[in-house]
Amino acid sequence: AGLFFAIDWLPVKVKGILTLIAVGLFAYHIIPQLTGILLLFGVLFLGGGFVQLIATLQADGKRTGFYPFVIMMFLSLGILLKSETTIQFFYAWELMTISSFLLIMRGKNARNHSLLYILFSLAGAYFILTGFAYAFTVSGSLTILSLNGISAYVSVIYVSLLIGFLIKTGALGLHIWLPGAYAESDDDVSPLISSILSKVGIFGLMLVAGIFGKALIGKIEISSFLGWLGAVTALIGTLMAIFQEDIKKLLAYSSMGQVGYMVLSVAMLSHLGWISALYLSFNHLFFKALLFIAIAGVVSRTGTRTMYEMGGLIKKMPFSFIAVLIAIIALAGVPPLSGFGSKWLLYTAGIERGWYLQTGVAFFASTIAFLYCYRLIHSIFLGQPKPKFKEIKEASLWYLIPEYLLIVTIMAISMFPNLIIQPLSEAVAMYFPTTIGIDGYNITSSLGYWNGNAVMMVTMGVFALPLIVLILTQRKPQAVKQFNIVYAAERPDRPETTHVAYNFFAPYQKALGFLARPYATRFWSAVSEWMHSLAAFFRQIYSGNGQSYALHILIYVVALYFISGGH
Repeated sequence: AGLFFAIDWLPVKVKGILTLIAVGLFAYHIIPQLTGILLLFGVLFLGGGFVQLIATLQADGKRTGFYPFVIMMFLSLGILLKSETTIQFFYAWELMTISSFLLIMRGKNARNHSLLYILFSLAGAYFILTGFAYAFTVSGSLTILSLNGISAYVSVIYVSLLIGFLIKTGALGLHIWLPGAYAESDDDVSPLISSILSKVGIFGLMLVAGIFGKALIGKIEISSFLGWLGAVTALIGTLMAIFQEDIKKLLAYSSMGQVGYMVLSVAMLSHLGWISALYLSFNHLFFKALLFIAIAGVVSRTGTRTMYEMGGLIKKMPFSFIAVLIAIIALAGVPPLSGFGSKWLLYTAGIERGWYLQTGVAFFASTIAFLYCYRLIHSIFLGQPKPKFKEIKEASLWYLIPEYLLIVTIMAISMFPNLIIQPLSEAVAMYFPTTIGIDGYNITSSLGYWNGNAVMMVTMGVFALPLIVLILTQRKPQAVKQFNIVYAAERPDRPETTHVAYNFFAPYQKALGFLARPYATRFWSAVSEWMHSLAAFFRQIYSGNGQSYALHILIYVVALYFISGGH
């Protein structure tokens, strides 16, 4: 980071290419040193980050102060995975937090949101430090592996670490920093925060859950509570996404919901559950990075993030349309793409674990996620084009390159799921007995099997035949003007009056809107007001007046004298 500050006078594309080289060399150095789950997260953090950094080359000028913090964040992620002691882990965690905070703060309207992010991150850091401190008190060792032998204060250590890591994932109740941080950061920073930084919390959860397992608070299993938290986070995050007009906030709440599935999978503490968590993590990296980068390209051309102000861009931005279409198919969990496999793994793991209600909640959340997927594609690319976008161009090539690299990856793991399931299974087998079989393209569990290759072939065949029939038999559509039979041939004054995307899911708002009300935001606002009131009270004592302070000291000394009995 210091080196990149020294060369910050260079043009942005030169610094961007140097950053790609630096991250690539660092990954080449670090990844071969990792094994098991650490290796998988190393590929996720550094490999996924490398591809996404290509999108940052679209910027012009010098972009002073950007790349040093990018380097700082990615290298701190590598240090985190290499940490052997709790002090090293905490040091890397704080470097990652500080650099990501400074990247988020660069957004045009991100000042207040970045402050909220760092406040919650600070609270999370204190919880993690508390857990490590108790662990050292019990074990007398700073090594992370020494946590395995701890018997005293297990619930305190476990819960402290869980809260710290859950804050980073944006779990329900601790999520109010998330929508603003994701949405208001720079458009090419949002995918890094959503698709990579959120997985750091998942890594932490797997670390402590793998060590402490099914620890109890009284008679309540901590992992059971964690599972319910993941399921409800998935549901509420999805509902919040449905009702957003701002496209980046929609994607932010969508990320919250997707991470909820991962938390649920980690909590299952089973071989298939953890495979599901890791597969979901990789799949989320691919499709959410793809979505955020594609939308960044759209926003860069349209100049707006409000969906009902767009529309009809399919012919003007066809490559971006294809990218978003593939991403939402993967996100929705429908055949034939990798999202279908991730949901199959999740539901199978939940049923095997006996968590029928939690799995049912996750299934319901996944089903209604289709609503915002449909809105995303319909509001932006379908319908009538706006006159002001008549001359709009396709997104920058620097956006399209990482998009199509991610598309190729999604198609590869969709066709050949064994490419990723095999290493995931081997890594998780270090923690839990293997419960699935992998035979060629078949992934077999106790409840059935999934063959991604066959699903892809069948789905393509099912859709190809009707498409051919439609092409051969379709009639030429009648062309009409944009405002034909609207307002007696008069042009309306506001797009909201004619655009179906405005208040798109109003009926669902009436039915399910009460679940998406900002209860957590109200709670933290009340805490904030209470803290301000408390601070105002203490401000009467700590007035800044030197004579008052001298009097306080005198009173303290006299009180201490009498309390100690005059000794």
